[in-house]
Amino acid sequence: MPIDRPRRVGVFGTGWGTRVSVPAFRAAGWEVAGLWSRKPERAAMWAERLEIPFATHEAAALIEHREIDAVAIHTPPHMHLELCRDAFAAGKHVLVDKPFSTTIADGRALAAAAEASDLTAMVNYEFRYAPLRAQVKELLDQGAIGEVRHASVDLHTTNPLVELDRPWRLDPAHGGGLLNELGSHGIDRFRQWFGEIATVSAQFGSFPPAGLPREMTSEDQISASFGFESGASATLSLCWVSDPALGLRVVIAGSEGVILATSPGTMLSEGKVRIGEAGGDDFVTVAAPDEDSDDLPGGAVGTSARLVRAFERGIEEGSSPAPNFLDGLRSQLVIEAMRESAAAGRVVRIAS
Repeated sequence: MPIDRPRRVGVFGTGWGTRVSVPAFRAAGWEVAGLWSRKPERAAMWAERLEIPFATHEAAALIEHREIDAVAIHTPPHMHLELCRDAFAAGKHVLVDKPFSTTIADGRALAAAAEASDLTAMVNYEFRYAPLRAQVKELLDQGAIGEVRHASVDLHTTNPLVELDRPWRLDPAHGGGLLNELGSHGIDRFRQWFGEIATVSAQFGSFPPAGLPREMTSEDQISASFGFESGASATLSLCWVSDPALGLRVVIAGSEGVILATSPGTMLSEGKVRIGEAGGDDFVTVAAPDEDSDDLPGGAVGTSARLVRAFERGIEEGSSPAPNFLDGLRSQLVIEAMRESAAAGRVVRIAS
């Protein structure tokens, strides 16, 4: 049932958590009541800077805080299972970051814990709520290009993580690398637009910067082909060693036309969507959604705030809107199938 005060969230993490999650929750009308970091001095510094009343380096202290209704978990993925289980046990709703987990076993355990909790549990695939990406979904649902036959997604960008003080995000043992960082969003984009993925064939390439420890060498380039349960197919090409960056290009070919979307960034949160009819030569730009209509900031903060509003609706309705923990598990199954395919050099069917 609705409550008579703003909902209150505790945020885990001082990277994405402080840069995006804190302002996004506030933009959506929530109070940020607590902040956690593994380093107590970092937690205290950011809490003071962002005027958050409670700071801690002890996970239990944040989860068990009586003034908190939900937690937003922006930690390395190997921590997700324990933190989510503890949050559910404490009666807290959960928004957890991607990548969802580091193993399929943990992904299944997370999905099972969410189902048993009867609480709202969502995954931070926030770019489902980016206006241009949602616009493409709406065009597909309207049958603007008929039956989808094939799609290609190409992204050429620079590595956004090399200069950040987040070395785990380049360490495959802790969920780092291009596949987890940007590939997971690509998989979620495919699932949102085209439905469940049935098969995948993938190849990876690594081009680590000089001086990076050998154990932190992860994939820097991905080429993959997907088959969908619908019968459609798609290719995904990701590279974060392109300097200068070229951005994102999406082509979706249907029985009655083609959608072409381009973006200077990585997530189709800005850019242009065009559509061409079968038999024609011209592409017409589709009017961009009016982002001012929801009175939210632009960029990742506004996109994340829309996800937070869906999260709140789920709490009020007793549901877990997409992207939920089952979406997180399905994406994890595809990620692991891609790794298996790249290692074995064969097409892999996605596990159920």
